Amino acid sequence: MESETNALQAMSGQEKIIAQGNTLVKLENNTQMAISVQRPRKEVDILSASLKELELYPSMAREALYVKPVGKDDTGVMKSVEGLSIRAAESIANRWTNSAYGCELVSEDDESALIAGVFLDYENNTRHVVQARVSKFYKKRNGQVVQHTPDRFDTVIKANQSKVLREVILRSLPAGLKKEYENKVRRILKADSISNIRNSLMERIENLNIPVELIETCRGKAIKDMKKEELTEIVGLTNAVRDGEVSINEAFPAKKTGATESKPGLEIKDTQVVSDAGDAGATEGGK
Repeated sequence: MESETNALQAMSGQEKIIAQGNTLVKLENNTQMAISVQRPRKEVDILSASLKELELYPSMAREALYVKPVGKDDTGVMKSVEGLSIRAAESIANRWTNSAYGCELVSEDDESALIAGVFLDYENNTRHVVQARVSKFYKKRNGQVVQHTPDRFDTVIKANQSKVLREVILRSLPAGLKKEYENKVRRILKADSISNIRNSLMERIENLNIPVELIETCRGKAIKDMKKEELTEIVGLTNAVRDGEVSINEAFPAKKTGATESKPGLEIKDTQVVSDAGDAGATEGGK
């Protein structure tokens, strides 16, 4: 004990703060683990509460899924992936008792920043970590590579933190819980009226500053003429834009006719919601 006291006294002010912070974190972890033993989670209650939220707030279903274009196949048809959004992931995770999650900036240099998302399960004594390196540079539509301004890069970091959080949360939660939640979301969306979906979409694209003409040009028809399935897909695309999964131009690319693009003036020039998070990786395991 005396040696620990002498060691603490020999530290600088910053070192003391770090050491005291580590002690508090360790104390908090030990407390959480003790609580998890006394009050083990009840998965049936967690599932029930998660699905009940969707029943109480059906509009949440329109926030819960994202659609992300991933490129064209060999026939030239655009392919996409779908999944639970960060809003959905956080909603379920907040009910997954005896756990904690977060995302922090780990390091930064002149070229990039490293962020890490962590999910701790105190009851199972396991940990999931997802890391992503975020570049401070991006490529403009004319091919020029430029650096983000400091304010802009802060926004880019926050968007990438949302992506990392979603990934680490969804990796940590049971597959069955996620599937039941997603199935409930899709049933609600299927039962929703086309007018509700259309009105929600119009409000969403206004909040995200996406020109209506850009979407209509991309899809080749007016929003008022789209079927429910088309509107639902576009809602998912706007969720991806909101969460920083894709840029506006990636979600709604202008159609090409020969060597020229139709109505190029409708594109959002040199816009990138987030920079690409390369060097991503993950580790997991028990303590």
